[in-house]
Amino acid sequence: TSSCSVNSSLLPFYDRTAIKDSYGLQSIFLNHWRKRSSTNMVIGVSDKDLDSAMVRATFLMCPDDMEKIKGWIVGRCKVKNMDQPPRLTPSNLTCAYVWVCLIKSHEKVNGKLTGKNPSYFGFNAGGITRLGYPVPAAYFGNCIGFARTMATQSELSGEDGIIVAADAIGNRVKDLDEAFLEGAENWISEWGEFYGSDSEPHVMVSGSPKLDFYETDFGWGKARRIEEISMDNAKGKAVWFTQSRDVKGGIEVGLALPKPKMDAFTCFFTQLLPHH
Repeated sequence: TSSCSVNSSLLPFYDRTAIKDSYGLQSIFLNHWRKRSSTNMVIGVSDKDLDSAMVRATFLMCPDDMEKIKGWIVGRCKVKNMDQPPRLTPSNLTCAYVWVCLIKSHEKVNGKLTGKNPSYFGFNAGGITRLGYPVPAAYFGNCIGFARTMATQSELSGEDGIIVAADAIGNRVKDLDEAFLEGAENWISEWGEFYGSDSEPHVMVSGSPKLDFYETDFGWGKARRIEEISMDNAKGKAVWFTQSRDVKGGIEVGLALPKPKMDAFTCFFTQLLPHH
């Protein structure tokens, strides 16, 4: 009888205590969920309430587009003697651009945005590399955080809206890098605010350009198109990101909007890009 041994470092590591709960978040999160009714546990609406006027589309942000946006931001900040937004990464640049396009689309359809009404922008962030201590490479579990930032709707729709958006997102990512779990006790309540009013132009990103879903093959070949079908339930507030299938370094942006707002978004997405 032959025997073989497996390197223990290759085996899945299931011990959840590898993630230290220094803030007592387990009990806080459980209490949050217990206070919610079963209907409030699900974000979105039922199929019978879906707006038949909703349409889906997927847009592509190429590396050249991201560089144009970054160059415009850097140049504009120099001209206006402004501090440059931190963390001008491809993902953050895409987030900022899409946020502004959605705000402008909302304004185009619903009328000019004025005053200090906030627009929230939310996204998920990986925590394993931000905890400040090592976690076994074979850890079989997630450590995902929720991040929310905001800017006023009128600022986002203004001439320097992309800078405002990039600054808000970049500083929130910077905060996560420095103290990932700080404020985590408010994650669930902050998440709920995105769906408090159908009329408010808040944006929530799902998916991630770091995840290459197109490489997934369950035996019938690679996918031709990746879409997040639950976006239809998100009342025009959700955006889906994934790596591009065909363009290296590109990011696919999927969303579902009412037809008039989708037409406006398409126009802004193609025309707002700097041409120099």
